[in-house]
Amino acid sequence: MRQLVIAVTAALCVAAPTGAAAQARGFIPPDCDLNKGHYLVNSANLYLQNAARTRFQDQRERDLKDARRVLLQAIDQGQDQNGAVWYFLGRYYAEMNDLDGVDSSFTRAASLIPQCGADINTHRRRLWVPLLNAGVDAIRSGDTETAMARLRRANQIFGGEPPGFYYLGQLYAGRQERDSAVTYFRRALAVASDSANRENAQYAEVRRDAVFNLALLYQRAQLYDSAIVWFRRYRTMQPNDQQALTGMAATLEEAGREAEALALYDSVLMRADSMPPLNLFEAGVAMFRAKRYQRAAEAFSSGLQRNPHYRDALFNLANTYLSLANTIDTTLPKAQQATLRKEYGEKMGPVLAQLLAVDPQNNSVRRLLAASYQLRDLSDSTLAVLERIEAMPFDVTVSQFQRLARGYDVRGLLTNMKAAETAVPALTFEFLNAQGETVETIAVDGRTLEPEGLAPFAMAPTAEGIVAWRYRVGT
Repeated sequence: MRQLVIAVTAALCVAAPTGAAAQARGFIPPDCDLNKGHYLVNSANLYLQNAARTRFQDQRERDLKDARRVLLQAIDQGQDQNGAVWYFLGRYYAEMNDLDGVDSSFTRAASLIPQCGADINTHRRRLWVPLLNAGVDAIRSGDTETAMARLRRANQIFGGEPPGFYYLGQLYAGRQERDSAVTYFRRALAVASDSANRENAQYAEVRRDAVFNLALLYQRAQLYDSAIVWFRRYRTMQPNDQQALTGMAATLEEAGREAEALALYDSVLMRADSMPPLNLFEAGVAMFRAKRYQRAAEAFSSGLQRNPHYRDALFNLANTYLSLANTIDTTLPKAQQATLRKEYGEKMGPVLAQLLAVDPQNNSVRRLLAASYQLRDLSDSTLAVLERIEAMPFDVTVSQFQRLARGYDVRGLLTNMKAAETAVPALTFEFLNAQGETVETIAVDGRTLEPEGLAPFAMAPTAEGIVAWRYRVGT
């Protein structure tokens, strides 16, 4: 299932305003009317211009020092209600990279000279861009504390665009701090929806994802009425998003509104032929979690008709049949219960044969195979599989198969199942397209694992059209 998006794979495209490039070449004059009639205020303006234009660092430092001196003198001489004083103080603090000084000075200036609000925001944004990007870099490197500090700082200096709020919502969600996550997702949504950002195409995704994540957060907090409101709002934005549909159905069911939930689940299955397989697999997971096993089996089966090698769907379908066998109505006659268990075991058989062809060295897959034999009262076969599991020297688990902008991020783990050193042979992974054709092959090198040792592995296939993987032991 789609989760809250915690890992940032790419920052939103945030560029400095055009004035920032000019700033490096010289002084950007105020783009609004200022009262520079007082000689000290005008002197500060000239000092700031000279500081921006000089090539000599010592001269720049003297000019900035003089700009601050005359501005403080102007305040002492009764110019504290002149917005130009605070505006130029903000410009001075910006040159000194004193963000607290920038914030307090520009806040005071904006209250006195509202006609300069847009100009002030341009200078605030120029400082915000590197802070925001530094926060995103810290997220990518896994340094959450640094990321949060930088993003809070970015939001302090400029709150006119949503990325800083959105990323903080992600980080708080990852820390299971729901109230803070909700606060920041709401703030991101509000800023992304205001008139200044409404027509900005890059923030449309922020609006959609903030709404979706709010729905998920309320659902997980069991605040079902709120979750339903946000799921409905999201579906007005993305009416064909099947994960939102199944998420809403699960929420309705958890809220005791079973008839509405079942109607939504049925609407997914009615459109199965036109839905992408991955959406059907996601729907199947949601139905399974809601204990609607028969509908989950239909969703997984429909998706597998078009992507028959997708390992997780095969695994989930086998588990769904096992769950159906384990939840047979116990008021039925014993013979009928036995017949139904056998039928579900038989349904598991071909699914597991296909799954073993994809993922042959996985303990969990073989345990499902043993369960399928047990449902069919095939005791000898059950025992043989359990003995095979006991004899397995190592286990292969592929834990991630995540689509990237180009290709996939594939990660897994090799586990030594023995209390003795074990040699694990090389594995050959084949990445398949929708027609089941191998479009890329990557080898995972063999290695020797210490007793009960672990070894992670990772791959990054980039061929076009990849939809599934399989592997074999050996080269």
